[in-house]
Amino acid sequence: MWTELQNLKESNEFLNLLLNNMNSAVLIADENLKIHQFNDSFLDLFDKATESVLEASFGETVGCVNAIIENKSCGETSHCSQCILRSSLIHNLIDRAPVDNQPLNRIFYINGQPVEKHFQFSTRPINFQGRKMFLIIIYDVTEIELQKIELQRKQQLIDQDLKSAAAIQQSLLPARSPRIENVQVAWKFEPCEQIGGDIFNIHHMDERNVGLYMLDVCGHGVPAALISVAVSQFLNGADGLLGNNCELVSPDIVLNRLDHAFPFERFDSFFSIICMTLDISEGILTYSSAGHPPPVLVHSNGSTETLDHRGPSIGLGCEDIIGQQSIELQTGDKILLYTDGLIENRNSAGVFFGKQRFYDIVKKHRNESVQDIVETIYATVKEFSQQAKPDDDVSILGLEYCG
Repeated sequence: MWTELQNLKESNEFLNLLLNNMNSAVLIADENLKIHQFNDSFLDLFDKATESVLEASFGETVGCVNAIIENKSCGETSHCSQCILRSSLIHNLIDRAPVDNQPLNRIFYINGQPVEKHFQFSTRPINFQGRKMFLIIIYDVTEIELQKIELQRKQQLIDQDLKSAAAIQQSLLPARSPRIENVQVAWKFEPCEQIGGDIFNIHHMDERNVGLYMLDVCGHGVPAALISVAVSQFLNGADGLLGNNCELVSPDIVLNRLDHAFPFERFDSFFSIICMTLDISEGILTYSSAGHPPPVLVHSNGSTETLDHRGPSIGLGCEDIIGQQSIELQTGDKILLYTDGLIENRNSAGVFFGKQRFYDIVKKHRNESVQDIVETIYATVKEFSQQAKPDDDVSILGLEYCG
C-alpha cells in the first residue's frame, strides 16, 4: 500500500511539474466556462493571480473584450453565441469528440489594457471531481500571426511595385500598330509573371526603312525584366539601330555591340535577340540573330521557310563576329517572330506546344492577314494550355510587306 501511495505521489508531482513548465496554458472548466484548475502558464499568459481565477468565468478572467465592454459575465454577452470556444465545448458535449487547433483571435484586456491576441486552442471532454468537464489547452501564436500579417503587408507592397514595374515594361512594347505605308504589323504578348524577360518593338526609322527587334532574356521575373529594359534602352540609344546621328546601323553591328556591352560576367545572364531592318521601297529585309528562334517567312505563293541564320546568344562570350543576311520580300510576304515561350508552353499533361503545331497553324492560315494569323496562333496556344499561366513569357510579332 505504501508503495502504491508513493508511486501516486510521485506521479502527481510529475504531472504538476509537467503542467507548470509547459509553454501552453492548460485549464479545466465546466460547461459554463467556469475555471476549476489551471497551470502556471495560464496565469502568466493573462497576468493573473491564483485567487482571482478559481471559480471565475473564463471571459472575466482573461479579460474578453465582450465581457469587459458590456460588463457582463461570460455567457451573457451579445457575442457569446458566436464564441468559437463555447461552440467547441458544445461540440464536445454532443459528440464527445476532441477539437484541435481552433483559432481564437480577439482583444483581451490584460492589466486593464486592450491587447490583440492570436490563440489556438484544443479541447477534450474529461471527467473531473465526479463531473463532466473540459480540458482546454491554449497556445499563444500571437507573435507568429503578427509576423504573418507583416509579411502579407510587405507582399502587398511588393505586388504593387511589381504592377508598377509591369506598367513600365509594357510602355516599352508597341503602344499600337505604327502607321507605316505598305507594312502591316500585329503582335501578342503575355508575361508568365507580372513582369517578364521578353521585349520587342518596331520603329518607322525614316521614310524608307523600318527597324524591329525581339529579345528574350534567360529566366523571368524581376531579374530578367531589368535586363530586358536595359537592352531596350541600349537599342533605342546611340548604339542602336538609328545610331548616333540618326543614320541607319546594320543589324549585325547592333548585335555585336550588344555582345560587347552585356557580358555574362557583368549581368550573370544571357539573352537571345533578333534584329531586322526592312527597306520598304526595295523590299529588302536584313536580319541578324543571336540564339533566337528562327522567324518564319510566309511567301505570298503560300510556301514557308525559316530564317535560320544565327549566331550564339548574347552574353555567352563568343569571339566570332555575328553576321547577317538579306532577302528580298515580295508583295504579300509575311514574317513571324516569336520567343521560345510559345513553343515551350505546356498543357496540364506536361506536353509542349512544340514547333510542329506552330508551323502547322502558320501553314493552315498562311493566306490570311498577318493580324488574323497572330490572333489564331495566340488563341490556339491558350486553348492548348487550358488558359493556364505560361511557364515562360509568350511573344509573337508579325509583319506583312504590302509592296
